[in-house]
Amino acid sequence: MQAQASQTGTSGKKRVLAILGDAYHAPAYLDAALVGRLRKAGWQAETVIDYNVPWNEFGKYDLIILSREGREYVRYYRERDADPPNRGEARWLTPAQEDRFEEYVQGGGRLFLYHDGFGAYPKGNGVSRVARAYFIRHPAIVPIQVKPTGKMPELTQGVTPFEVADEEYEVEMDENQTSVFLESTSPEHGRHAQGWAHSYGKGKVAVLIPGHSVATINHPMIQRCIQNCLDWLIR
Repeated sequence: MQAQASQTGTSGKKRVLAILGDAYHAPAYLDAALVGRLRKAGWQAETVIDYNVPWNEFGKYDLIILSREGREYVRYYRERDADPPNRGEARWLTPAQEDRFEEYVQGGGRLFLYHDGFGAYPKGNGVSRVARAYFIRHPAIVPIQVKPTGKMPELTQGVTPFEVADEEYEVEMDENQTSVFLESTSPEHGRHAQGWAHSYGKGKVAVLIPGHSVATINHPMIQRCIQNCLDWLIR
């Protein structure tokens, strides 16, 4: 049964659910960058930084933001330099719970996968299906040159080529099935997709990769990309 996306909450406000944080990405700055601007715009926001995700209530939300790695790192995010006991082999959610994201989007929901919200999810499960791409790995952080591709210009409005030090995700993707609007290059790692978006069922999905550090998230061009993604999703 597909979850039908809400238009407004009981208060008449738009609703956003944000699932944030893991061992290597503290939820506070993610909340400020991704959800804070929606609160200022009058949205009713719910941020989850633990396991209490309302899996059966996705249809209440006009937008869902996922910025949490697929591996079981949530409970260890305060120990950012330590490996968790399970060495990242376990998952924090089940395949059936992953399917909830796909059901939500197919029913008309809007999903924003930011940075690690796309990372380390199993190939062929719900998150990789809605993303139309599969995370393989990321090499070491290096300075990368980032620029718009010219596709979906509404997602790069106000964005000019820039440089940041960040991860370049290596992904398996058929670029004919989505629109890559942002890409990066580096001498060390070559060319990588950094942002892509598409319709999925009755809904929309946007994926934006740069955001490993606070400095990257706060870069003016990344801030602009985040706002453009949110504007496109909720339009």
